[in-house]
Formats: sequence, C-alpha cells, structure tokens
Amino acid sequence: MTKKLVKGTASYEGALLMCQNLAELTAYEVAGDQFLIPDGIGSPSDISQSLILMPGVRLASTEMARGIAMLGTSALGVRCLHYPDGGRIGDFTVLFAENGGAERFAAMLAWVDQDRSLYLIPDEDEDEAGGASFKFDRGLRKVDQPWADEADRQRGLAEAMALLLAEGPDSRAD
Repeated sequence: MTKKLVKGTASYEGALLMCQNLAELTAYEVAGDQFLIPDGIGSPSDISQSLILMPGVRLASTEMARGIAMLGTSALGVRCLHYPDGGRIGDFTVLFAENGGAERFAAMLAWVDQDRSLYLIPDEDEDEAGGASFKFDRGLRKVDQPWADEADRQRGLAEAMALLLAEGPDSRAD
C-alpha cells in the first residue's frame, strides 16, 4: 500500500494520537501539543534534543527550515493518512537541524526494531527522502538502515503503525 493511493484524506485526530503514542514509546515527554522534550531534561543543551511537533502538517516551507536551523532543534510533521479500504498509515516529514542548517526529509514511515526502538525510515516509493533513516532516543539522530531484509522491514512497519495508532496506554503494553 503506497501513499499514492490516498485520496487526500488526512486525520488531525489520528495525527494527535500518533504524537501522544510517540512520546509514550520514546525517551520523550509531550510538552503541550507541540513539543517532545527528553525525559528528565536537565540542562539548556538538552533543549537541542527536543522535537517540535506539527500534527496534521507536512513541513515544506523554506521559512520553517530557516527557523528550525536558528533554533538548533528538529521538527517533525506528523500526518495520519486514510486509505479507501479503511487502513491508516503515518506520514512523517523531518526538518533535521544540523551544523547551523536544517535539511528536509519527507515521506518517512515509522519502523520499530525487535527491541521496540522507534525509527523513521524512507518510503520505498519516494525518492525525496534521500535514503536517510532516523532513530528516536535522546534526540532524533541519523542512522544507517536499521532493517535486515525486506521481511524485517515489513514487520517493523506493521508493528510501528500498530503501536502508534493504539488507543489508550493498555494497547501499547509489551
């Protein structure tokens, strides 16, 4: 199932649910509706590990990239897309702040490894993502391809979506 089949339906409520679950599954806490901060934030340098959340938004503007670069923290656009068959999928856009600039990575998908560590990986159908993958830990960081083979990739995509779209904390239990 690719995003090319989506008929423009996105759910803000689904995006908020994914943001809340993202905080539950990572080393972050939700601060308001727009920020993920590392658990136990202790120093001003920890702020750079925070993420600005933009539920329901696909980050595309040059101005937003400039602002993120100036802040030195990254931003995450989170959309929940609905398919005609009733399926839902997360669509993520990362503005990654690094070395005084911010690079945009669109068409990212959530993926989880066997230890339930959460990643964003490029959609195989999109060239725009540039092949970069990201891991959520004490900050969003670039990593090498985390999946071993196509079966592992598909397993991790399905598990990540189940976790991110789970209703209530009991649904995310180990």
